Amino acid sequence: MCIIIHRFCVRYKGYIRKDLYMRFLKHFSYRSFFTKAVMGISAICLFVSNGLSVSAATIKEENIARNQSLAVQSNAVDNWPTGPVVSAESAILMDADTGAILYAKNIHQKEYPASTTKILTTLIASERCSMDEIVDFSYDAVHDIDPGSNHIAIEPGEQLTMEECLNAILIRSANEVSFAVAEHISGTTWQDFGDIMNECAKELGCVDSHFVNPNGLPNEDHYTSAYDLAMIGKAFFANEALCKMTMTHMLHILPSERQPDDIMEVNKMELIPGGKYAYPYLVGCKTGYTDAARSTLVSCAEKDGMKLICVVMRDENPNYYEDTISLFDYGFGNFGKVNIAQTETKYNIDNPGAFYSGNDIFGNSKPILELNQNDCITLPNTITFEDAVSDISYDNTDPGQVAVITYTYHDVVLGTASIDFTASEKGSSVFRDETAETGDATASTEPMQESDSTGATQESETAAADGTAGDGGGIPTAAQPTDSGEEDTASGGPAVIFINVVKVFFWILGIAVVIFLILLLRAFIKNYHFAHRSTRLTWRFNRRKNRSRSRYRSVDQDLQNRRREAIRQAKKRRKPKKPNRFRDFDF
Repeated sequence: MCIIIHRFCVRYKGYIRKDLYMRFLKHFSYRSFFTKAVMGISAICLFVSNGLSVSAATIKEENIARNQSLAVQSNAVDNWPTGPVVSAESAILMDADTGAILYAKNIHQKEYPASTTKILTTLIASERCSMDEIVDFSYDAVHDIDPGSNHIAIEPGEQLTMEECLNAILIRSANEVSFAVAEHISGTTWQDFGDIMNECAKELGCVDSHFVNPNGLPNEDHYTSAYDLAMIGKAFFANEALCKMTMTHMLHILPSERQPDDIMEVNKMELIPGGKYAYPYLVGCKTGYTDAARSTLVSCAEKDGMKLICVVMRDENPNYYEDTISLFDYGFGNFGKVNIAQTETKYNIDNPGAFYSGNDIFGNSKPILELNQNDCITLPNTITFEDAVSDISYDNTDPGQVAVITYTYHDVVLGTASIDFTASEKGSSVFRDETAETGDATASTEPMQESDSTGATQESETAAADGTAGDGGGIPTAAQPTDSGEEDTASGGPAVIFINVVKVFFWILGIAVVIFLILLLRAFIKNYHFAHRSTRLTWRFNRRKNRSRSRYRSVDQDLQNRRREAIRQAKKRRKPKKPNRFRDFDF
């Protein structure tokens, strides 16, 4: 029982006075009868707790078995790679760049997100606040949390910077810090922050979510889905600073005038380097757990140019780590990215009369339209690019775009590619460049197959008439050298590019040295933190213990001094008077 009380006091040190705690233990140890009684009660409690743990283990096994029997919708797609069996009730694996869903299991089922809510909270904070802003901790922000939930024992009236707050939220999952950040952003109470969260979630493409608090504490009106968390994760993991915070091994907040304590907390996520389930390609992650939500995990990994987002919900510990790794391995092993501009042949533009800007004064010619050079789709290794079905749309395009091509396979979206107006600062087009001399009237290739060629021609001609693509047209710039096969008729010879090999070598050498020094410094800091962690923690504990002892020692010394002074005064009062030797003489 004493051990249980001690652990309780250590866990909730921010809410318990140390002097009362020490006096209780001192008083309790002197009562042997009560000690024996408490030990008997502790034995009974231990027996009951063992029974409860067995029951919890049984419930956990039942949940795993039930979730593993649920259908995986992506496995029903014909000729799609078979995904792994996971113990999560809902799970998703999404390509962060193309938006393709590689693995789907109840992705639109509403679930409790628990602390994974904080990825949206920190995302909003990073977009709306600077890192040096001061966050005040109100009484409500500190005391509205359950004492059993995660916290850093901050006190009302203390202050932290926004950067320290985001680190505390993502590393230690501190709930009172989430409340304080929500109050800071909303300007009122943390309850009003829910409207901001719902608005932002809608902008990110969420369709199944409703948020009421910034930390994910249990609430029936606070829910989301695996799909929505993946959409939020796309924006979150695009922020390098937030990703770096989730990968930090330890939270360390130094004392200051705003905050007097030296706060040190360890990152307990096991996917990060050094963890039990460390994943080498991990970009970032955030865990969550409540009794209602069970274990949840949102993570991101990148390998060979493919960036994947994985979400598992209503899973069990440590299965959610194992399931996440299995899904990442499944995605990297069975899918690949295909560049549309380098692969697509159906949408090439070969008719210079309809789609080229004409010859400029140098004899060069450029197409008005081109496929975006960076657009890709995610393709399973069980099918080829020709198996994908393309559909072109002229609606809901961004400025500078003519149309958007959507690629699907059995109604599964693989990605999109845009057809853009050509700008002079862009690189060379995938469409075949032709000069006036090579523009042969015998070219008979069908322009813009599977599309409305008349409409595209009209749009292109209108753009050319308005000067959309005419400023510079096909004139090469310094940042856009001509291809080796093109001739510059102004100079009468081929274009030549000169490279200063020595300067380039020293530039590469300098960059390599800087990278090496950064890696060396990082390794030194990492080793220093790990080597001296226990020393710092021991010093911190001893400092607090000595501080407490000195306080009690000073009180005892004061009492002893008072007692000595009282004894001295009493002795002085009892001391007999000396006789007057001259009283018998008469002068």
